[in-house]
Amino acid sequence: MLSTTMLSRSILRVHTSTLTPLQTMATMKPISQSEHLTGQEFWSKNKALKRPISPHLTIYKFQLTSMLSITHRGTGLAQSGMLTGAGLGALMLPGNFPMFLTDIAAMHFGAAIIFATKFVLAWPVMFHLWNGFRHLAWDMGHGFKIPELYKTGWFVVGLSVVTALGLAAI
Repeated sequence: MLSTTMLSRSILRVHTSTLTPLQTMATMKPISQSEHLTGQEFWSKNKALKRPISPHLTIYKFQLTSMLSITHRGTGLAQSGMLTGAGLGALMLPGNFPMFLTDIAAMHFGAAIIFATKFVLAWPVMFHLWNGFRHLAWDMGHGFKIPELYKTGWFVVGLSVVTALGLAAI
């Protein structure tokens, strides 16, 4: 068994080393300046052929994996914005946190509006947290099969909604 493996590796090594560089690499033929389309000619040709601008979003089918990736980046930006806003508010605005809570309570917002606001603030944090754990699992080499990607993706969406609802209820 060991000798067969060593023999096959030595045959492969000899075989690939006898190839010339032109046989192993794709070559590109340079084009002359006269063959090169200018920007205007390029767009005119594509318009005449009725080609869409690539990638064309009207024909692209969004997938769960791409949407979760975009959402993960968006929730990270949302958290940065919330934290920056809270920090700048604490530095620049007069008063303190209990005073602002008293002011909000004096506005007599309904329970539904307060709950919805707390959910809108909690969901990006929860989604980014749970999807971050999913990314850590990927870093360890787990969950790359398509069914696992979709299963963990939907699990993260559900878990983030449930935990954000729990935080908003507090």
